[in-house]
Amino acid sequence: MIAPTGVFVPGGAVLLVLAVLGFGAFFWRAWRLYRYMRLGRDEARIDHPWRRVRDELVVYLGQRKLLKRPYYVRGLAHAFIFWGFLVITIGTVDLLVSGIVGFHLPGAGSGLFAWTIDIFAVLVLVSIAIALVRRLFFAPPRMHVALDGYVILGMIAVLMLTLLVFEGAGLAAGLLEKGYSSPPIANAILRSIFSRDAAGVVFPVAWWTHVVTVLAFAAYLPQSKHLHIVTTLPNVFFKKQTPRGALSLIKDIENQETFGAATIRDFSWKQLLDGYTCTECGRCSDNCPALATGKPLDPQKIVLDIRDQLLAEGPRLLKDAKAEVKPPAHWVESKPEELWACTTCAACVEACPVTIEHIDKIVDMRRHLTLMEGSAPPEAQRAMTNIERAGNPWGEPRETRGDWAKDLDVPTFAEKPDAEYLYFVGCAGSYDRRNQKVARALAAILRAAGVSFAILGKAETCTGDPARRLGNEYLYQLQARANIGTLNGHGVKKVITSCPHCFNTIANEYPQLGGNYEVTHALPLVQKLIAEKRITLTKGADEIVAYHDPCYLGRHNGIYDQPRAVLDAIPGVERKEIAPHHRERGFCCGAGGGRMWMEERMGQRVNHRRVEQLVMANTGATKVASGCPYCLIMLDEGVGAKGVQEQITPVDVLELVAARLETN
Repeated sequence: MIAPTGVFVPGGAVLLVLAVLGFGAFFWRAWRLYRYMRLGRDEARIDHPWRRVRDELVVYLGQRKLLKRPYYVRGLAHAFIFWGFLVITIGTVDLLVSGIVGFHLPGAGSGLFAWTIDIFAVLVLVSIAIALVRRLFFAPPRMHVALDGYVILGMIAVLMLTLLVFEGAGLAAGLLEKGYSSPPIANAILRSIFSRDAAGVVFPVAWWTHVVTVLAFAAYLPQSKHLHIVTTLPNVFFKKQTPRGALSLIKDIENQETFGAATIRDFSWKQLLDGYTCTECGRCSDNCPALATGKPLDPQKIVLDIRDQLLAEGPRLLKDAKAEVKPPAHWVESKPEELWACTTCAACVEACPVTIEHIDKIVDMRRHLTLMEGSAPPEAQRAMTNIERAGNPWGEPRETRGDWAKDLDVPTFAEKPDAEYLYFVGCAGSYDRRNQKVARALAAILRAAGVSFAILGKAETCTGDPARRLGNEYLYQLQARANIGTLNGHGVKKVITSCPHCFNTIANEYPQLGGNYEVTHALPLVQKLIAEKRITLTKGADEIVAYHDPCYLGRHNGIYDQPRAVLDAIPGVERKEIAPHHRERGFCCGAGGGRMWMEERMGQRVNHRRVEQLVMANTGATKVASGCPYCLIMLDEGVGAKGVQEQITPVDVLELVAARLETN
């Protein structure tokens, strides 16, 4: 029992034994899990320490990712449970210390602290009620609703109730010291319920129930899926600080004997920690465009399968590090279409409240399938062969790469070595007829603004983005090194690209190989040119334009506002959102991750679902604008397949700007 003075008061020795048993079980299991995790390969995750501290404050303590629409109400309930758990953990430590050695932690005996604990206890109880109602009556289809969840919620509820009861009874019986003499309303009510004699009986029962539940919770937690209560803290701290769109580099690739992930040992320790941290909330699955359109991919299942394989094989591998291991999940052997369905759109990563990195695992497994087993889908293999042979996934001749600009008198860097910017056109802008119009539009805008630029022409080759996302890291590095050599040979310092995939690769991944340039996507640059009045736009016909967020411009690189600012600056254009699937929740066009060159044989085509969303949003738009050549191709095909080409026309934002350029 709590007492103001004295060491090992009656019950103190028993409490000490229980504490040793409860926390001993916790730390023994935690140590085992840590050793399992360290079976994974090493990975450095200590760069940018201040950013990591910021993430702990904002993502972990602030619960930022939970407090987002459409999860705001249930996210707030979860946040209150989390915050209450932290506050009451401090109170529990004080409770155990005071019960064993007879003194309080500094500040823990104050009236303010007592008020804080009790207020959070009430908020946690309300939040638990919301969580129970949701689980029983409104559980999302992807959410794992199991007995384990009810056990944890029940334990937390018992902790809150017994806390309020023993404090109220203790105050009524005069068994708590003056530090607890300013209780909130809940305790005031409890004090009015108990007589002094009854309170004296209720107090020890509630106190011991609370303590035993705490210790049982500590022993049970590492065995349950709610281990994320503990592992979220390191998982957030160790999340990658490189741009989201940057995949990991296979260093010294020429001398590697194996590639990608085929067993538990092939994943990094951080990727295995992700498995411990999964809350099984299903947010990643709810937002996955592949799963939404009937593909077998389930991002949550991938993470959980890797975790389950680790827990199954970990004990054996600790005994024999050379023991034979199986593939981490069934799809690697029998259902690789799960991995090939991923568009790497990052909807799963954006939605995850505990910063799990799904894409990196999927690409690592693709690397094994592509480089070790040669089992990439035939169309993907054809695209990679075309890149290797012709420098573009379409297989068009290298010599015609600059033909789109023949009648525009656009110089090459060889002809204009003092150009300020290199316009890296990309494969789509160079070869796809529809996107050649976008390239011509950007050239017109840059000229109107007096921007000094040039292109590489036939010296340009594919950035390697499709090959890398398809798992062919070797081909990617060949392409990247070729481009870096060309850019450095011409002394290029600044790069413009109208393709978000090219932008992401050159800006975020080429630095891994020594290619460091000042890279901008065309839309932020055009927004700047408009703001500086370097181009003037004339008023055209009034029209309503819906904006579609490209994944590699938005979720991967955080460019949401500048394209919208460009649309808003065009006279006569009224911008509309494709709500609710816009900005961070934008729906993929289906072409990323190398899917541009693969057939969709299962379920609905992703781009068709996107067009349906556009129509159902009822924006009144006659055009849908984007800033990505892949999106333009996919939206064009989608509106044609859905028979709505007379209602809405896909365009690039650059085309809208170029059509209204004021000419002298």
